[in-house]
Amino acid sequence: MSSAVRFRTVVTAVAAVALFGSVAGCGADLARSNFQRTTVPPEPGGSGGTGPAPNGEITDPAVSAKSLRLIDPCGLLAAETFTGVGTPAEPRPSGWDRCAADVTDAGQKKIKISLEIGGIIIGSIDDAKTAVEGLPQLEKKDGESCTVTAVTSKEPKSGIVLQVDYPGGDPCGAGRTALQRMVKKLHSNPRKHPDAPGTVISVDACTSVDTAVVAEVLGGKPDDPSPMGLHGCSIRSRTPQVMITFRPTSAPAEEEGSSPVDLGGGVQGFAKTRVDGEPECTVTWRHRVIGTDEYGMENAERAEVDYNGADGTAESDGSCDKAVKVAKTVVAKLPKA
Repeated sequence: MSSAVRFRTVVTAVAAVALFGSVAGCGADLARSNFQRTTVPPEPGGSGGTGPAPNGEITDPAVSAKSLRLIDPCGLLAAETFTGVGTPAEPRPSGWDRCAADVTDAGQKKIKISLEIGGIIIGSIDDAKTAVEGLPQLEKKDGESCTVTAVTSKEPKSGIVLQVDYPGGDPCGAGRTALQRMVKKLHSNPRKHPDAPGTVISVDACTSVDTAVVAEVLGGKPDDPSPMGLHGCSIRSRTPQVMITFRPTSAPAEEEGSSPVDLGGGVQGFAKTRVDGEPECTVTWRHRVIGTDEYGMENAERAEVDYNGADGTAESDGSCDKAVKVAKTVVAKLPKA
């Protein structure tokens, strides 16, 4: 496989959380005004950005992948999360595990907030020196932005990732305060996604596939499955790789250049070679229709199996046949919609 394809696959799997929206300036330059900068302290009796970071495995059931799959991240960006920090606008969801909001502080400075639960952590967890509500806390400042992370799993490395962009303010202080309140909320009564009959939202993608079939497709004993966020999984055997992903989308499963395939059980999927001349193929299908969007397009839970081979072309490698073979095992294991 070419380095370009491998790079594209890795980037897709571990894309960082994007900040949404933009701040338009008008009138006085508020960032230069003499508003008093206030750092909101951690909650009394709590642990927000204080040390030391706990050692050992993380066994808190409230932040396990099983629990976090059901959490609505926009519910964590409620007004009480930002008490003393600012006033949030209506949160904007992005998929099942991401949400963003704009917050206005007392001096009318704008704060951009972006949250991902179950986000992949890049870098060493050993860098965590402090704790938030019993979880190791990572903090990285970059100019007027700060990323504060509560580590929820050390293997695989994942956590609750909060990115704060706060021109003229204290992004890390605001992030620590908000993150502590979010973790406390996870231990009380967090808002959850509807657990509708047949939904894949609670499914562990790494257990949704027949590992014997994957081993056959990959041509050897694969490594242990590796979760990719809360709703994805990667299984690799040296270079060949299979990825399984579930997500909500308004886009149809059928795309230009795709071919219909029978996945069994009355399910029709669509297979498409993603990169010309490379041994790669993706099979997608609608698992469950969940309504329509403002433009009248169907909202659906989409399932996807992506196969990346090692050598040859998609035709010579039989990439789509292999992707379809794996996809059929996933269809058979998923809850019935």
